[in-house]
Amino acid sequence: MRISTTQFFESTNTNYQRNYSNLNKTSEEVSSGIKLNTAGDDPVGAARVLQLTQQNSMLTQYETNIGTINTNAVTTETTLTSIIDTMQAAREQIVSAGSGAFTDSDRLAKASALKQYQSQILGLMNSQDPNGQYIFSGSKASTPPYSLNADGSYSYKGDQTSVNLAVGDGLVMASNTSGFEAFEQSVNTTRTSATLLSPATDDGKIGLSSGLV
Repeated sequence: MRISTTQFFESTNTNYQRNYSNLNKTSEEVSSGIKLNTAGDDPVGAARVLQLTQQNSMLTQYETNIGTINTNAVTTETTLTSIIDTMQAAREQIVSAGSGAFTDSDRLAKASALKQYQSQILGLMNSQDPNGQYIFSGSKASTPPYSLNADGSYSYKGDQTSVNLAVGDGLVMASNTSGFEAFEQSVNTTRTSATLLSPATDDGKIGLSSGLV
């Protein structure tokens, strides 16, 4: 069963408020001594207090988990948007570099810009949440998920594990998106970008070849 995070939050929050109110009412009766002083005085009432206390604890945890999922979702979406924007900017640099109007000096400047974009993308893929956990590492949240290889490719060091959190009775939601889901499965033969090739000797020129995103 799939429902939105917002629906989960609203439903859970309503239940939380209702049950918290019931718990306060019962607790007041206990503290005032009007209805229940000991479990022996009212076993049913004592059991109800215990049940409400446990339920309140669970609802509080559900609410915390939903907040975590929401925060992670926003962080992930923002990061992915930044990566897409950076890749688009890099693509525009690559396309324009093929223009005959550019000098070798212009192309070298573009090559330098592309290296900066490459570094930015690596930093974004190794983004962390407010708690310092790497958002694309799967269950290896303390390990940076990506490293840059000498050939310009990236190596993934995370895993494909989803970190699931309970958000209701019998209901769980993934609180993360692994790098495998976000990037490794996105390779598409219908989409290509250019790869910067360093010259064999420093002749001040760059070469371009097509490669998979």
